[in-house]
Amino acid sequence: MIRLNVFLTLPHGETCLAGELIAADPEGRRGSIHGEFRYAQTYLDRPDAFPLDPHALPLAQDIFAANRPKAGVHGVFEDALPDDWGRRLLVRQYRLPRQEQRVPDLLAYLGQGLGALSFARESVEPRTQEAPLHSLTGLLNAAQAFEAGEALEDEALARLFEAGSSPGGARPKALIHDAGVDWIAKFPSVKDQYDVVSLEAATLQLARDAGITVPEFSCYPCGERKVLLSKRFDVTGEGRRHVISMQSLLQADDYYVLGYEDMANVLRRFSAYPGDDLHELYRRMVFNALIGNTDDHLKNFSMMHDEQGYQLTPAYDLVPNLAQNREHVLRFGLTASPPSKDELLQIAKQYNLQSRRALVVIDEVVNAVLRWEQVFENYEVPQHDIMRLRKDIKARAVLSK
Repeated sequence: MIRLNVFLTLPHGETCLAGELIAADPEGRRGSIHGEFRYAQTYLDRPDAFPLDPHALPLAQDIFAANRPKAGVHGVFEDALPDDWGRRLLVRQYRLPRQEQRVPDLLAYLGQGLGALSFARESVEPRTQEAPLHSLTGLLNAAQAFEAGEALEDEALARLFEAGSSPGGARPKALIHDAGVDWIAKFPSVKDQYDVVSLEAATLQLARDAGITVPEFSCYPCGERKVLLSKRFDVTGEGRRHVISMQSLLQADDYYVLGYEDMANVLRRFSAYPGDDLHELYRRMVFNALIGNTDDHLKNFSMMHDEQGYQLTPAYDLVPNLAQNREHVLRFGLTASPPSKDELLQIAKQYNLQSRRALVVIDEVVNAVLRWEQVFENYEVPQHDIMRLRKDIKARAVLSK
């Protein structure tokens, strides 16, 4: 049995005990973990307490059974874990055997990752390690060597473990702190067939030009290579903002057939700013359809909590159609294929947008995306990458007609 204290770091910097997570292997059910969560009474008594998951974990004295039986925890807690890259680092760092690579075990070793939650077997909350900006080149070299399966010196591994074991996503990353600002550093991968760092930076710029809220970002040179620095929206300076993915809010696990409309329903129900968030989500949907961001899965959309309540986070993980997929992960209405302009106008009604206003949004996004080649060149995307993407992006331009 695993018992973990779950701590919450608030925006002003205070860390409090939010509750207890318990996970155990039930008899005769190999591969499934019985998990529960209970809020601490001291947390429920706080005037500023809020639900860690407004759908699955309302503020109450109940014992809540985990809604991800395979993981043995609620989705919001698994959100704190990284995906493939960071999990591999945790396994390597602590030399975990297979039977200790389950989600509750990994949370115990993680401590604190992105967002406001942290986990510990003891009553003292853990702290996240970060790296200074000047160490970025060394971290990049260590990350690529680790990813390629090469041997690393203990000192290089230790630095990589400290800075790289908590960020989410499947690609190599690290947490960086510089001059009072916290960043996620996104490295090129040894498996890349495109200059993904430049492409993501250029796509973020296109999204900003299209009126979408994105984090502050920059491309940082590391010799002949580049690293994308994205400012963390979960860090306030003194404290943290709690973040939960749309995948957890929709209780989606493994394979799912869901779409932008399902996320819109979540915003209507839980957002403190439903009008603004619905309009923002619609704009992102139009942008993803036009630029070809087919990797628009539910973990690439999140909500964060501030003093007023939950709201949509800035957009992140935006890239063109690198896999050359026709269909998106998320559906537009009834289809996962890119919608026509008429379909976008019909869908707009679900986002509280009148046709006239929806036309303005579509035109603003189209005008930004039509400049994609110039923006990509400004961010030094290689010409052969631009040529490989041109056919798909031009085909999607018909959506604007």
